[in-house]
Amino acid sequence: MNWIQEIAKLAYIKQVLAEADQRKLWPHHLPAVAATPAQIEAVEAALGTRLDRNYAELLLHADGWRGFYQTVDLFGTADLLGSEKMSAARELLGAVDDDVISATRNRRNDLLPIAATTQDRDLFVLTLPKAEAPGEVLWLAGELIDRFTNVGEFFLAMMDYNRLEVARFQKK
Repeated sequence: MNWIQEIAKLAYIKQVLAEADQRKLWPHHLPAVAATPAQIEAVEAALGTRLDRNYAELLLHADGWRGFYQTVDLFGTADLLGSEKMSAARELLGAVDDDVISATRNRRNDLLPIAATTQDRDLFVLTLPKAEAPGEVLWLAGELIDRFTNVGEFFLAMMDYNRLEVARFQKK
């Protein structure tokens, strides 16, 4: 995946969305500056496992993104190392019903929060290397909303969801 190109496309979509969002319902930010390889290594050491290659590549181009989708923030390395947002996301993951976790065919401790909001139940988790299907991204919000086969597919889908927001605002 050409992360530079895809991040630029999403930044443009987010700019159009910011202009269309006259009531300023959602936060609108550019992505954070790229993480360094040392930051990725620090996260992997803290987690005790390697990050999914696609997610690590994304972080090496954008180390997080506030307001990635509506009020959902895409986590960067500082979040992964332990931030208030990560603590809230882990708490949210802990509150997901066991039946919902079981339906994802994963164990709770095989799921790493990578994006979340503190204003709702939306939580995006990455399946870790020891999971049945490593590298998947799951969208949880009290139930399994969607499943993305990898971080690239997740990113492209979020671009589409942001485009839908643009269309919704432009109809008003």
